Amino acid sequence: MGSFLIWSAAGGAIPSDEGSFTVRDDLGRTVSIPRKVERVISLQPEASRILAALGCADNLVGLDYFLIKNDHLFGLIVPGSKNLPVVAYEDASVNLESVLRLNPDVILASPYDAHVPDSLQMKTGRSVVAISSLGRFDKLLDEIKLLGRVMGRSQRAEELVGFFQEETGRVRRTVSDVPEDRRPRAYLAFWSSLIRTPVSYDPVTVAGGRNVARSLATTYPGSDGAVVSLERIVSWDPDIILIHGNYRPADRRLTVKSVLGDRRLRSVKAVRDKRVFYTFGFWSWWDPAEVLVETLYLAKVFHPKLFRELDLVREGNRIYKKVYGIENGYSALCRTVECDEWLKD
Repeated sequence: MGSFLIWSAAGGAIPSDEGSFTVRDDLGRTVSIPRKVERVISLQPEASRILAALGCADNLVGLDYFLIKNDHLFGLIVPGSKNLPVVAYEDASVNLESVLRLNPDVILASPYDAHVPDSLQMKTGRSVVAISSLGRFDKLLDEIKLLGRVMGRSQRAEELVGFFQEETGRVRRTVSDVPEDRRPRAYLAFWSSLIRTPVSYDPVTVAGGRNVARSLATTYPGSDGAVVSLERIVSWDPDIILIHGNYRPADRRLTVKSVLGDRRLRSVKAVRDKRVFYTFGFWSWWDPAEVLVETLYLAKVFHPKLFRELDLVREGNRIYKKVYGIENGYSALCRTVECDEWLKD
């Protein structure tokens, strides 16, 4: 059963009244959703991107600061998004006066700050749903399906889910004959830190790799990562180190060059073999198109012979077109983060 439960023995929704249905979010909260949702405030960038992919960008009436200030492509995906009101800011505060003035039917929030959804729902009287994929593809697909139902776009949601499964399925089949012990062991250094790492990260697994941190517990509920010691990284001795590369080059505080030159890591196989690469990583959670491209990219990193014919630019642009209906989306992303250079380092 997926992360989001629309309650019914037959799989349909049990209405809490004639005008609503009930879902359970990623914090285990039961939330009543209006049957007709026209106005949405999204404080969760991943959910905002999914709404755009569903064709519901016009239903967004308020956003968090990240998409307006930091997202590389949201302005291309949703023209005019910079004119939308910002109702949540970098310190995680929410402007309640703005929220009430915008009169949303539903507010989408992150499970990262577990106290926020209940507090926000109590103060505004609006339905607040806390959702995130937390590094897992099954949860991402559940999120797409839930938001499709909430917005009355279930058919488009199923289309996106089918496309996602088809694309990841092709990669899974290509690496299916690679024995477990020949799948590279990867350590992911995310969020501009050598010692912060995601515990769940399905692009690595699907692409035929092994996340060395996969057995760790997350730092706290609603989080997707853990903090590890330098000694632990050395003891893991990963074959590959992946660095969070979704920043503009000038904004990267952790780089391939700095890791390769770190004397504390000189005994690590990935450093000795110069197998340190950027990857896209979370960008305030996932972009459903970008994470598909990342899976293809990692497959090429992990198994270059199996994927030597893979044209990332062509495939990436095709994926962005299918998900968002935009032309050359991957090429636009690469101009910002210079990802076309990553496999040349």
